[in-house]
Amino acid sequence: MTKLIEENKLAAQVRNIGETVVGSAAWLRLGKSLPYYVAVALGLAGVLYRAVLIALDVPPANSDEGTAGLAALHIGEGQHWPTFFYGQDYMGTFYSYLAAPLIQVLGTHWWVLRLPALAMYAVFLLLVFRLTRTLYTPWFAVFIMAVMAFGSDRVIKDQIIGAGGYSDVATAVAGLMLASALLVLDPKKRKMTFAVWGWLAGYIVWTHWLALPYVAAAVLLVAWVGRSELTIRRASLAASGFVLGAAPLIWFNLRPDHPNSFSVLLSLSGATESAAWPDRLHGAVLLGLPLSSGMCAPSRCSPWQMWWGPTYLILMVVAAAIAVAAVRRADVGERRMHASRLALVAGAAMTLAAYIASSSSAMTPIESARYLHYGIVSLPAILWPLWIGMTALAGRVRDNISGGRRGELQPSVTGPSRYEGFLTAGCIAVTGVFFAGLLVATGQLIAHQSHYAVEANNEQQLLDHLRAGGVTHIYSEYWTCNRIAYRSREEVRCAVLDESLSPGLDRYRPYRDQVRQSEQVAYVLPGSSAMSDNFARSALRLGVEVVSRYETAGYQVYLCRQKPERN
Repeated sequence: MTKLIEENKLAAQVRNIGETVVGSAAWLRLGKSLPYYVAVALGLAGVLYRAVLIALDVPPANSDEGTAGLAALHIGEGQHWPTFFYGQDYMGTFYSYLAAPLIQVLGTHWWVLRLPALAMYAVFLLLVFRLTRTLYTPWFAVFIMAVMAFGSDRVIKDQIIGAGGYSDVATAVAGLMLASALLVLDPKKRKMTFAVWGWLAGYIVWTHWLALPYVAAAVLLVAWVGRSELTIRRASLAASGFVLGAAPLIWFNLRPDHPNSFSVLLSLSGATESAAWPDRLHGAVLLGLPLSSGMCAPSRCSPWQMWWGPTYLILMVVAAAIAVAAVRRADVGERRMHASRLALVAGAAMTLAAYIASSSSAMTPIESARYLHYGIVSLPAILWPLWIGMTALAGRVRDNISGGRRGELQPSVTGPSRYEGFLTAGCIAVTGVFFAGLLVATGQLIAHQSHYAVEANNEQQLLDHLRAGGVTHIYSEYWTCNRIAYRSREEVRCAVLDESLSPGLDRYRPYRDQVRQSEQVAYVLPGSSAMSDNFARSALRLGVEVVSRYETAGYQVYLCRQKPERN
C-alpha cells in the first residue's frame, strides 16, 4: 500500500513537471509572437486612420494631384503613355499607371486616386517593420510601428495624396534599404535579391531624384561591406535590375529630341539660387525636420514644436557615433549589421544636407518640407539611441557598440549606475515628449478636418455651378485648373493664368489651345487673390466680352465671349 501511494505521488510530480514545461513552452511561443501581433494591430490602426481621412477628402486635393489624375485618366483611355509627370521632364508616372484602372472602374474621385497610396503605406509599414526587426530588436520594431501609425498634416499629405513620387518612392526606399541589409547580412542570399535590389534603385532614379541619397547609401553599403561576395554574376543581375527599373528614364534621355532630365531638374531645384544660410538652416532644421517627422500642425509649426529639429540632429550624431565605433570594434558578422545601421543614418544625413543646399529650405520651408519625407525610413536609426537609454533600467547595455548581438541587454549584477539612471530618465522623458508631440500634431489635423471639409465642399459647389451653366472651357489659376479638369472627367478644360492674367504653367498643354479656340469661356478667379481686380481692368486687353458675373465657392466667375482674334 505504501509503495502504491509513493508511485502515485511520483506520477503526480511527473505530471506537474510536464504541465510546467508545456506551459513554459506556450509562454515562450507567445512571448516570441507577441511583438508581431502588437505590430499588426498598430499597423492596422495606422491604415484605418488614413482610410478614414481619405473617405473625408482629408487633406484636400491640389492641382499636382489633379495632374497625376489626368495622366491616369489618359492612360486608362489609351490616349497617352507618359514617361514623366505632365509638364516636366523628370518624376516618373508609375503611380498614374497604378491608378488608371481604378479610375476607369470607380470614376474620377479623389478617394479613388488615393487608393494606391493607401496600399503603398501598408507595404511601407511591412518593409519598415522587417527592416527594423532585422537590424535591431522585435520590440523596437513595435515601437517604430507605433511612431508610424501617427500622422500629422505634412506626413499624411506625403503618404496619401495621389500625385505619386512620395508614397511609392518612400516604399521603394524602404525596400531598397531592407534588400541592402539582407544582402550584407546574408551573403548566401538568393541571387535574385540582387536583381530586385537593382530594380528598386532604378525605379527610384526614374521616379524621384530626391531619394538619390538612399540609393548612394545602399550602393556604398553593398559594394563596400559585401564586396567579397559580389561576383560578376551578382553584379550583372543588379545592373540588369537597375536598367529595367530606370528604363523609361534612360530611353527618354537617349532620344535626341528630348532635353536632358538632369539639367531640367537642376534648373528647378533651387540649388543655384541665393538664400541666406541662417534662413536655410532655420527652414531645414527648425521647420523641415519637425514637419517631416509628424510633429507640427497643418501648414505651420509652433515654436514649442520646433524642439525636435535640434534633438533630431543630436540623435543622428549619437546614432552615427555608435555605429562607427561598432564597425571598428565588432567582429565580422556584427560589423555588417552596424554598417547597415550606419547606412540608414547616412541616407538621412545626405537627404538633409541636400535640402539645406537647396534654396527651397529658405524660400518655401513649410511646403518644401515634403522634400525630407524619405528621411522617415531612417527613423529607426535616429530613435535607436533613445531606445537604448530607455531600456538601460533592465540592465547595463553591454557590448552594444562592439560585441552584443543587435544591442541586446545583458543582465547587470551590480544594477544600474547613477549615470545610467540619469540617462534612462532623460531618454524616457524625450521619448514621452516625442510621442506627445506626435499625438498633438495628429489631433491638430483631426481638428482641422472641418476647414478641409469646407474646401472640399467649395470644390464640388464650383464644379456643380460650371456644369449647370454648361461651361466647358475656363481660365483659372494653377492650383484650381487641373483639379477641376480631373474631377469633371475633362468635361471642363482649363488654361492656367498667373496673377497678372498672363499665360501660366499649363501642365497639360493641349488644354490651352482648346480653351483659346472656344467662343464661350469663363474666367474662374479666386476671390482672395488680385486676379479678379486685375480682370476688371484688363477685360478689353484680353479681348473678351463679359456676359455675366457671379460669385460661388470663393471664386468670381465671369462668363465671357471671346473675340475672334483670340480663336
